[in-house]
Parts: sequence; structure tokens; C-alpha cells
Amino acid sequence: MSHDTDPPPAASRATVAALCLSAVLVAVALCAALFPRQLPTPRNPQVVDVVFDSRPVIWAARLLLVSLAFVLAVGGAFVVASAVARARNGDWLKRAGPFEVSEAVVANLEDQVHMWQSAARDSYEQLDAVRARFDEASDLIEQENLDDDYDKL
Repeated sequence: MSHDTDPPPAASRATVAALCLSAVLVAVALCAALFPRQLPTPRNPQVVDVVFDSRPVIWAARLLLVSLAFVLAVGGAFVVASAVARARNGDWLKRAGPFEVSEAVVANLEDQVHMWQSAARDSYEQLDAVRARFDEASDLIEQENLDDDYDKL
């Protein structure tokens, strides 16, 4: 008998452990690669130069920029994936910050879409009827022309 609180199988725990270990190794390698190796020495350093030309400050700034890029990339991917998932489910964005679309406006727009689709279908039906009458009339005219040509002989 299986319960929802059963521990995950050993294979999935091993997979999670391997992913965590690889993430830690990548983070350590990235931190080591971002550490500045050699800095130019200014001739007359000021206090600000000494502070901002230090290796720990440059390293922290590089880490901050890489972390910011990572957070923005993950956030952007989440926003796009969320919008795609909501669009597939038919959930549309109704509120963004201070802007909000009311249900009445959405219902009105949906009614307009259905009305215009119905009008387009009716127009296509009328167009088909006109084309059929035109084809009949052109067949009659062509038959008349053939009869006139036969009478001329």
C-alpha cells in the first residue's frame, strides 16, 4: 500500500544529490574564475582608488553582476514560461500593476469577436450565393452567344 508520504526512491535522491553537487562545483569554479589575478598599480593612489582597486571589491562587483544576470535570466524565463502556460489554458492577463481589465470589458470584447465572426460567416454565405447567381448568368449569356452564333450560320 503506497502513501503520498512515502520517501522518494533512492535513484531520485541520488539524482538530486548529483545535481546539487554539480551546482556547487559550478558555483565554486565561477567564483574562482571571477577573482581578479593582477591589478595595475596607480602612481598616485587616492583613498577611493585604493578602495575600488582592491581585489575583493572587484571580485564582489563581478559576482554581483553575474548573480544579477542569472536572476534576470531565470526571472525572464519564468515570465515567458508562465505566459505561455496561461495562454494555453486560456487564462489571459487581466491585471498588470495599477492597470486592470474588468470582467465586463472582457465579456464585451468577447461578444464583439463573436458578432464579427458571425457577420463574416454571413458575408461569406452571401458572397457564395452571389457567385452562384453570377455563374448561372454567365452560363446563360454564353448559351445565348452560342445560339446567336448558330443562327448566323
